[in-house]
Amino acid sequence: MSTVILAPTTITLTIDGGLSTSSIATMAMPFSGRITAAWVACTTAPVGSALTADLKVGSDVAAAFSIAAAGTSDEGTLTAANCDFVAGSLVSLDVSAVGSGTAGSNMTVSFTVTQS
Repeated sequence: MSTVILAPTTITLTIDGGLSTSSIATMAMPFSGRITAAWVACTTAPVGSALTADLKVGSDVAAAFSIAAAGTSDEGTLTAANCDFVAGSLVSLDVSAVGSGTAGSNMTVSFTVTQS
């Protein structure tokens, strides 16, 4: 019997609507692997201060994002020690701060994974 390993795959998580510090989107990973890159974008830019969020594996931060005021995207800063996951691990996009004038809205994270 042979095992099939997927090529690098991009997965997205989206938080629709206005963002707040309680905004979160979570999924269970269907296979074991490693996060190798991550990007985040929103359709409405934060105003007044940065919009920050984390891509987490369980409670560990795998990637941190900071979208500057008036900006709409950012490439994640990966924490290599926290990028591995096993099948069933919960991966979440967790908003930690929003713009002080306009919060920002419609956030999507895209992250690339390799299967192990």
